[in-house]
Amino acid sequence: MLKSTFLHIPGVGPNTERKIWEGGGLSWADFRRYDGYDIPKHTKDRISEYLVLSEDALRKKEAEFFSNTLPKREWWRLYPEFHDNTAFVDIETTGLSFYYDNITLIGLFDGKQFKVYIRGQNLADFKNEIDKYQLLVTFNGCLFDLPFISSEFDQIQLPPAHIDLRFLLKRLGFTGGLKAIEKQLNIRREDDLDDVDGFEATILWHRYVRGDPDALELLLKYNFADVTNLKILMNLGYSMMRDKLMNESNHKADITWPNKRTRSAVKPNKGLLRAAYKQINPAPQNGKFVPDININMLLSKLNGSRKIPRAAGIDLRASETRASGIALLDGNAVETRLTKEDSQIIDLMLKWKPDLISIDSPLSLPKGRDCVSDKCECRKFGITRECERILRHRNISVFWCLIQSMQGLTDRGIKLAQELRRLGFNVIESYPGAAQDILGIVRKKISTDELKQGLLDFGLSGPFINSRVTHDELDAITCAVVGYFYLSDLYEGLGNKEEGYLIIPKSNRLS
Repeated sequence: MLKSTFLHIPGVGPNTERKIWEGGGLSWADFRRYDGYDIPKHTKDRISEYLVLSEDALRKKEAEFFSNTLPKREWWRLYPEFHDNTAFVDIETTGLSFYYDNITLIGLFDGKQFKVYIRGQNLADFKNEIDKYQLLVTFNGCLFDLPFISSEFDQIQLPPAHIDLRFLLKRLGFTGGLKAIEKQLNIRREDDLDDVDGFEATILWHRYVRGDPDALELLLKYNFADVTNLKILMNLGYSMMRDKLMNESNHKADITWPNKRTRSAVKPNKGLLRAAYKQINPAPQNGKFVPDININMLLSKLNGSRKIPRAAGIDLRASETRASGIALLDGNAVETRLTKEDSQIIDLMLKWKPDLISIDSPLSLPKGRDCVSDKCECRKFGITRECERILRHRNISVFWCLIQSMQGLTDRGIKLAQELRRLGFNVIESYPGAAQDILGIVRKKISTDELKQGLLDFGLSGPFINSRVTHDELDAITCAVVGYFYLSDLYEGLGNKEEGYLIIPKSNRLS
């Protein structure tokens, strides 16, 4: 397809390219043979000049020449000529935020060999390896893989051309995640990978660093399926797109879409996976896993106080008919409760007498708003606060404080905080989901068991470890932990003076 491409030549757009094809110039060589094109002479002369440069760049395998001149959405045309110099890449991470999370593993498939780069082992070697390639192929890499890679490696030199299959396949009518599109195209994975997705991949990594070598083996197998299937999808996407384009130009191409039998017959080369596995150290670290940031670090900061302060955490529900999670953190010891009514929450705070109360709920309104109602004139000032916009910018999932589903919670949180402050309590707003992302603890929506384990790894103790607790209580514990970060002056306040501040743990990556 590249040798049939004229879009990279200045002054040539899709209409001119189509005129060339319809005039018989289906390739660069054909263009020189015919002279009956319905285009100006100066355009013909420019094309002839650029074809000399194009052939020289292709002979030298310089993809950068074409990536500098060809529209990005047409970089798929480079694939056949550069398939021997293509890297199919997929990353695994500890979460979704490239501000706070880390790459755990990078898989690279060059069409012949599967190479894997693992945090704590050989991850740094990826920087030199990727520099060898002219073409990079990912799925959703523009929005996920590449921001993570750029954050992980300083001044990394990526291939000059990048094909993001998510957008190429969308042009062909295939939408959804990688595994969803594979199913649409009848590309099958092995049975033990059916339930493994990006969320499960984060759990596998946590299991591995805690001492489970089998978890790394399954994570590697999952990543191997991702990157090898990228090549299958690239082959399909290229063929479909080429046929679609040429058919639209009234030049019927042989339809090369593989039939169901062909696609389902594709099987991974397990020898490539075994070879990669032999190159790494599958043994996890010895001893008990201790995260870089833990409760002992916070307690050491607080030891200068006359006594270690106590922090309460409240995972507030929108309605008093549903139980909110309540937690008290005293040193590394935790106790939890489930409480429904505001009066009961206040009574519990008066009994516990915490030095700080950390509440998971919006505790303020957007600047200019004076109520939560959509019917009020103040609705013109919007439904979001600066703190929420900052979190979204950092790829932390958060709800706007005044979307309809949040209005009841916001109203209740503001009133509860006002009453607690009237009673003399120091109250801050926190968001356990953000704190968990920053601290590398799995969120409840991924796995409640892993969330509990993450708090245990953080160094906390108490009945919650061996008893059955709700995810609301676990989030309340996280709120209390944020309170300790605040009291230790190891926090970041997101927001402004008019709206107040949302407190999150300070990240070393942003300091």
